[in-house]
Amino acid sequence: MLALCSVFSSAVKADNIHLCDVSTGCSASSAIPISGSTTTAFLSGNPTNDSLFLAILSPVADLTGNWNSNGTTLWSVLGVTGGSEFPNLNSAISQESGATGIAAMSFNVSDLSIGTWTTNPQTVTLPGEPAGTIFMAFTENSDGSLALVTPWSSSLATTTPVGTPEPSSIMLLSAGLFGLLALKRAIA
Repeated sequence: MLALCSVFSSAVKADNIHLCDVSTGCSASSAIPISGSTTTAFLSGNPTNDSLFLAILSPVADLTGNWNSNGTTLWSVLGVTGGSEFPNLNSAISQESGATGIAAMSFNVSDLSIGTWTTNPQTVTLPGEPAGTIFMAFTENSDGSLALVTPWSSSLATTTPVGTPEPSSIMLLSAGLFGLLALKRAIA
């Protein structure tokens, strides 16, 4: 019985780390859709002083993505040891469809080192990625093995490319440029 308890106690914990679009915490039941103008996220939970990473899942419409088999874990594709079965490919495809409406068959996945998780909440800058990208946070402990993973309800999915200006911002910039051109002509 003791051996069984130690196995489960070393399993990856998904409820102690949350990646949210607001600093007050997440309140979703699945991946949180965010606009591409959102470049800041907030990591909350109990800081562990472990290495902090973003898992970046970019959807692919066919099976050419590097995560393309439900028998392969996300963590094995990323080369992370001590992996977990969560998330599986089918659940990632379902979350993608529900949060963004994109029908993916596979994902190109990568990870990005954020540093060390030391504060609560900790500000995280999201990298520029195409529409449909899912961001999950995870930590690795001192021996480099997987420790914590955000659940789907604490993961983010972009509905437009990250860093893309909103149409109203582009229109405002254009109006300002036309105004400067008109002023230049009036002075000349």
